Amino acid sequence: MIIPVPFVVLALGAVFIAVSVPLVARMVPMNRWYGVRTRKAFASEENWYELNAYGGKLLVVYGAFLVVAGLVEYWLDVPPTSLWTPLLIGIPVLLVVPVLLLINARGRRLPG
Repeated sequence: MIIPVPFVVLALGAVFIAVSVPLVARMVPMNRWYGVRTRKAFASEENWYELNAYGGKLLVVYGAFLVVAGLVEYWLDVPPTSLWTPLLIGIPVLLVVPVLLLINARGRRLPG
């Protein structure tokens, strides 16, 4: 069974949103498994919550973008065997790179 491309992108967006909301709400204590884990984030509890809230906000926006992209792809009704399929999955997924670079840049500006 081939999963339609729009559902893959839409589901990925929903996962990003669901995982990021607790970070935005500053509900995730410092740990080694969940959240933005950089040296600066671990420098202090204040840094941890600041960087994770910032990163969570960006990831919620990115997740919403993926949801919208999935809906647009559904509307376009591109068959899963189309030559466009790798681009319709790859481009939205690769756009996480600028988000991660922004989070990293914010982390470098934190004290510690």
